[in-house]
Amino acid sequence: MAPRLTNDYLNEYYGSAIVYAYGSDNPADYEAVIADKMGMVGKFVASVSDAPQSGLAVDYGAGAGSTVKALSNLGFDAVGVEISAKSRATATALFGIDVRDGDLAQFADDSIALLTMFDVMEHLLEPLAFAKQLHGKIQPGGLVMIGVPNFNSLDRQVRGVNSQVMVFPEHVNHFTKSSLTRLMEMAGFDVRYIGSPPPYGVAISLGIRRTMVKIFGRNVVTRALSGALAQIKRYVVYPLPNLIVERSGLFGHSLLVLAQKRAPL
Repeated sequence: MAPRLTNDYLNEYYGSAIVYAYGSDNPADYEAVIADKMGMVGKFVASVSDAPQSGLAVDYGAGAGSTVKALSNLGFDAVGVEISAKSRATATALFGIDVRDGDLAQFADDSIALLTMFDVMEHLLEPLAFAKQLHGKIQPGGLVMIGVPNFNSLDRQVRGVNSQVMVFPEHVNHFTKSSLTRLMEMAGFDVRYIGSPPPYGVAISLGIRRTMVKIFGRNVVTRALSGALAQIKRYVVYPLPNLIVERSGLFGHSLLVLAQKRAPL
């Protein structure tokens, strides 16, 4: 983004913005999300034959903790890092997991087997500096899995500045497959995969569910209707477009990069 925003501006914004909302205080409502995340993370970790299958796993920008719970269920010693005190308290109440304040400095060099980071990199003013610091914290052979909005997404092509990609002032950096690959390689990682696998494929939000909740409130009826709309999108609307996106590498709403720290010879 140009002109560049300052840390002071962003700190003031995040201090007042409603950016840490979560949908429910019932852990059962997150079971499908956790199962989906377990399936995706487990699949990609298993795809790298020499990657660690256990050890310390960190979800950076953990929010309400569903990814931390998924990493724990996969057999990792899972920890979340989250700057929002409200989200940390929510994660502990929902799942009884370890979600901490702070940053990467709290972890020893070469200590992290797997780090996941979803919808965070686009918020960082200096993503390359962060990625280089991250490289030092990952153990040799360890993996990093990062998801970011795709600047070349269909949603951005159609909706322009109103796209979910172009969130001002939160998204200070925007990524394409080539720029995200280059960033990870400059930080010292080997990119093992980059693309838009389900559920990172085609997604255009018309705001129907948000509008419904805004008008009628969050209740049993709006939750049921919201869930039904989500299922229709997932199983009826998106399968064919997602298949095309995954095969072609075009227009996915987000990018997922899987990168590995090269083990010494």
